[in-house]
Amino acid sequence: MSRMDGSEGVVSEPGPEGLDRLRQAGSIATSVLREAVLRVRPGVASLQICEWVEARIRELGARPAFPCNIGIDSVAAHYTPTIGDDTVIPLGSLVKLDIGVELDGYIVDTAVSVDLRSPHGYLVDVAREALRNALSILRHGVKVGEIGSIVYETATRYRCRPIANLSGHEIKRFNLHAGVSIPNIPVGESQRLEAGHIYAIEPFITLQEAPGLVINTKTVNIFSLRETSSRAKGLSQEEQEALREINAISRGLPYTVRWLSERVASIHSRLYKRGLVFGYPVLVEKSGAPVSQAEHTVVIYEDGCEVLTAG
Repeated sequence: MSRMDGSEGVVSEPGPEGLDRLRQAGSIATSVLREAVLRVRPGVASLQICEWVEARIRELGARPAFPCNIGIDSVAAHYTPTIGDDTVIPLGSLVKLDIGVELDGYIVDTAVSVDLRSPHGYLVDVAREALRNALSILRHGVKVGEIGSIVYETATRYRCRPIANLSGHEIKRFNLHAGVSIPNIPVGESQRLEAGHIYAIEPFITLQEAPGLVINTKTVNIFSLRETSSRAKGLSQEEQEALREINAISRGLPYTVRWLSERVASIHSRLYKRGLVFGYPVLVEKSGAPVSQAEHTVVIYEDGCEVLTAG
């Protein structure tokens, strides 16, 4: 783990014990992601990589905060392989790995991109530099629009473009996307970072000539329970039991069907169609252009920040 600019000060949001858990989760995430990158090679199955990541997190005493995301080229977010998925990593691709670790409800979120001799491999370096530059200005009171401006300026300096409709996010206990969004473009948003709060900063970068927007696809492999699902009327006993299993496995965080028992997996589509679970469509760059990503989770202090996922 690394620190940037200044002392800890008072951390009111997670508290001392929560901050300790966050640091532990960050250490696990950093270690797992470092190992996982070595497994991203041409010809390797995406499913094999994601299952290894999730199993490794559990081996180290934590839980995946969401299914391991793996995005090839224009796939920007929310893709995780399904059971039997035969997708393999192609030579010449740009691959994003996005993982989350949860420990007693405290969550960190981190991502890297891997260049497998892609003609657009420079996007990896641009995303990394955009993240580094954004981290350098983080402290209590910084406007989120300033962060977006830094990301945008970094991208355009290298004749690239940030994804305008993807953003970073605040994180709270058992809540991966809580409240404040962190844009990757200049905006007039006046919200400010607060000391003691946790945020994920994640630039997404694409080609200058691309629209710089992501769109939904029809593929949905990641889900979460709706808060109202347990109060839904007319549930069969089978559906009630399925919802209980999903809740026990996910604890309110995103999950994927391959985590479920065969019995629950067999009726999951019914739960989705009834609106009992929420789906996150796979997001792709609108024009099919490749996308890179870099992400760290930080805790904000009065005069700087601590990067929880930097090892």
